[in-house]
Parts: sequence; structure tokens; C-alpha cells
Amino acid sequence: MDQKEIKDLIEQCTSGDRKAQERFFRQFGPYVKGVVRKYFKYQAQADDAFIKAMYKIITNLDSLEKTKSLFGWMRRIAVNESLMELRGEKNSADIEDVSKYETELETRQRQELDMDLVLEAIAQLPEGYRKVFNLYEIDGYKHREIAEKLGISINTSKSQLIMAKKRLRETLLEMGFREELENDENN
Repeated sequence: MDQKEIKDLIEQCTSGDRKAQERFFRQFGPYVKGVVRKYFKYQAQADDAFIKAMYKIITNLDSLEKTKSLFGWMRRIAVNESLMELRGEKNSADIEDVSKYETELETRQRQELDMDLVLEAIAQLPEGYRKVFNLYEIDGYKHREIAEKLGISINTSKSQLIMAKKRLRETLLEMGFREELENDENN
């Protein structure tokens, strides 16, 4: 869809056109679902947050000022709804004691990795690790912003990221990505 088509669709949605809202849902729902999915271990949890995010997006389209910022605006809503859904289940972050871990591992995402398996590996991370990993590595938040969003310290955010990367690396190695990860380590 080009910018004019998106703008027209948004105008139809804000005027209450149910068919336009359905088209909007079908057109942009997969993007929002992709943003939301990575925050949850279970699909049912992701589905709840996805529906809430799409409802909030569709009912607040009139507050969107520029259609060029549509995807960033939707991503922000999807991330916030995901975090609120997670907070609703648990008032405290699932933070593990990281003092027993000494090794810091740095990993880079490689295009060769099958994204479904990577998302599966991310879904297996403990909730606290998964939230910090997604916010930092995928959504581009800084540790200060993550700390504010999750109500944790900046150092906790940093240690959760380190441990998330370590766990993710171990999980991917178990899934058979040994050669790609070892090659990445040598570069």
C-alpha cells in the first residue's frame, strides 16, 4: 500500500467504517503480531496482547498525525501492550540471580539462521531475560529506557541482557546452529 492508500484507509477507519477496520486489521495485523509474539513464551498470551494492541491501534487511529510514522506508532503500542500484559500476570519481573554467572557472551543475529527457530529460542528465555532482550536487541531501547519501562535498575537490565544472550546462544547451539555460531565467534 502506498501512503495515499494508507491515509484513505485510516480516514475510513476513523469514520467508523467496519469493513475498512477489517481491512486495516488484515493488512497490519501480521506486523503487530510479529512485534507482540517475541515477548511471550506461549502463543495464547501473545494472542491476548495482540488483540488488545490491535484494538488500541484501531480505536486511536485518529491520534496518528503522519501516516509515515504508522509502523513506529503501532510498534510502540504493541510493545507497551505486551509489557502491560506481562505485568498483569506478574507484578515483578522474572529476574534470576545472575551472580553465579561470570561469562559474558556477545552474539550477533545472523541472516542464515531460521527466524522461526530463533523466535522459538527467544520464547524459551525466562520472562525477564526475554523482555530485556527484545527491548534492547530488537526494539532498540537503551538500558536507561528499559530500566524505566520495567521498573528495574540499569545494571539489572545490563545483566539480564548478558544472561539472555548466553541462554540464547546455548539454546541455538542445542538446536544445531553450532557451525554458524562458532563461525560468528571467530569473526
